[in-house]
Amino acid sequence: MLVGQGRRLLLFALFVLSGTVLFGQILDPSSDGRPQSGDPDFDASTDRRAGPQEQRQAIVDTFGIFTYLVDNPNSESNWRDSLLDQFQRYEPDRKPDFDYATIGTRGGAAYPLRYEPITRTGSTIGFRQFDLYQLTGENLEYYRLEHPFTYLGHVRESQQEDNWTTAKFSRNFAAGVNLLLDYTRISQQGTQDQYPNQNLRNTHVATALSVRPPGSRYSGFFSFAANTYEQLQNGGVIDSSFQNNVDGGEVNNLQNLESFLEETRLRYSYRELMATQYLQFGGKKDSLTGNEGRAFTLRHRFRLDSRRYRVSAEETNTDTSAFFRRFPALFVDVRGVRNQIEHRIIENDITLSTFRRGQSGDRATVQKDVLEAGLTHQLHRIQQDGDSTVNNLIAHARIGLRPSDRLSLLVNAQLNLVGQTGDYRLSGEGTLDLGKAGKLELKALNQLYAQDLVAQNFRLNGENIWSNDFGKTLELRLEGAYTLPVVKIRAGLAYSLLTDYVYFNSEGRPEQSNGANSLLQLTAERDFSFGRWNLNNRLLLQEADQDVFRLPRLYGEHSFYYSGKWFKVLNVNLGFDFRYASGFRPYYYNPVVQQFQLQEDRQTGFQYQIDPFFSMRVTRFRFFVKYVQLNNLWDLDALLYLTSDYPYPDEALRIGVSWRLLD
Repeated sequence: MLVGQGRRLLLFALFVLSGTVLFGQILDPSSDGRPQSGDPDFDASTDRRAGPQEQRQAIVDTFGIFTYLVDNPNSESNWRDSLLDQFQRYEPDRKPDFDYATIGTRGGAAYPLRYEPITRTGSTIGFRQFDLYQLTGENLEYYRLEHPFTYLGHVRESQQEDNWTTAKFSRNFAAGVNLLLDYTRISQQGTQDQYPNQNLRNTHVATALSVRPPGSRYSGFFSFAANTYEQLQNGGVIDSSFQNNVDGGEVNNLQNLESFLEETRLRYSYRELMATQYLQFGGKKDSLTGNEGRAFTLRHRFRLDSRRYRVSAEETNTDTSAFFRRFPALFVDVRGVRNQIEHRIIENDITLSTFRRGQSGDRATVQKDVLEAGLTHQLHRIQQDGDSTVNNLIAHARIGLRPSDRLSLLVNAQLNLVGQTGDYRLSGEGTLDLGKAGKLELKALNQLYAQDLVAQNFRLNGENIWSNDFGKTLELRLEGAYTLPVVKIRAGLAYSLLTDYVYFNSEGRPEQSNGANSLLQLTAERDFSFGRWNLNNRLLLQEADQDVFRLPRLYGEHSFYYSGKWFKVLNVNLGFDFRYASGFRPYYYNPVVQQFQLQEDRQTGFQYQIDPFFSMRVTRFRFFVKYVQLNNLWDLDALLYLTSDYPYPDEALRIGVSWRLLD
């Protein structure tokens, strides 16, 4: 709702209309501009007819790029991130299958709009508002490739200070040695599209070295990951301040609005060093068939994890009259409040496994079967106005079968033997691909877990705000989905039952529900194509006990766009994204308690968002421009609230590029 909306809309139209003129000449100097083998747009017959000049290639990428996780290097996926499909959805909260809700800023505290179980291993603190962005040694992608690989991406938002940047690099050195770097920065430091007393800078960096000498029984994976969150949090915007700062139907300066908090600063730092080493016996190839025999592996993992959480809120007159009047129990000192926790983890894991290895249809390495068992020891040192030490000894096992690309089954089990004794998790997932008849996916989870530290005990300025003795929570979840590729439809059903669930109530305090609470979720996905026109649809219906869960009953995501090829080399998408949510009472994010909690003051109506976009690709270079929240041009007061008191910014232009390099 800023002045100058007409100029922004005109600028967006000019970018869309002139996109091919401005960027049609940006070509990869090491490429001839034609799709290569493995590219979805590659045409073998056209490639054979190419002349000598057209066939010039610096590097022919026929090998492909495969990714895997350190937990199982024998299970690979084909890396694909060069298409235009949903390229314009760069936002971390829009990339999952179903969106996350945030506090209105890119990189801010977030929770899933579709309920998902939280899995735990050992003692936990309980601050999960940034889990969506976290980069760790376990979820870091390693690469198997032949040529050096670089991926660069950058998005500029309303101001230079508001941006998203990512860079990935992987290169082979000595035989079997690969180095990778992974970097992401989210910056929201501007003032034009940021609400007062709210900004952030998130930095995620990881580097890793994989050592897999050819013909050797040894392989090692060594990583270091650092995640840093530096944020100024305002506790939300006071509704009445919108009416006090309206000029001609719109707010002329967001910085003139009033927030619940003025000087509340958060700094989280995560530093993780991980070394995972494998020693393999057997698994030799048959000289006649080329098939590998059964292999046996001994794995040792060492992890050193250091986490620091700090939040401080200085007292001001506004704070006293707004936030702390709302939560008087948190106002323990007239000078302000502070919470600081340090958590250090030393982990050692030993695992024995046996498996048979093969290849999938796209040449990725897979395991035909796997059987493993292991023990994990964790030593926790927790500092919160005093030291405490916790030991966890956890037994775990896994059984997996994959006789073909069409059938797979995996079962995982975990049991706490020492520390939170009796906690367990049993999960399984299976896939049956029937070709044209469809694909069936099944998942199940049953877990019993002790509560997080901050649910049991929370301190401000050295004083106990609460001290609880909650019992354990029992959770059961059953989930299934069926896909019919002929009609491009996927339907899913999930049911969760939680007994003695712990949540944060409207006073910002943890509370344990008596008895059972359930959630029922239905999902449907259907894609339509009409020549060059495409319509992608995703729908979520969920019914939950509103006493403890506050999620929209209906949530939809749709994308309507034209897809074509211009000038024989330029792949383009032109259309708009549309999402909506039915009315509900969204969670409120409490920046002092650092949790999403219930609230009873705000009931949203039906909300929607329209984002027109244009994207293009020339070989490995991609570009997009989009105009977010276009609907605010004609519906000035309809700001998007997916978290109570935290409106999303109004309409704005976004420009992004990415470039994949093969040196």
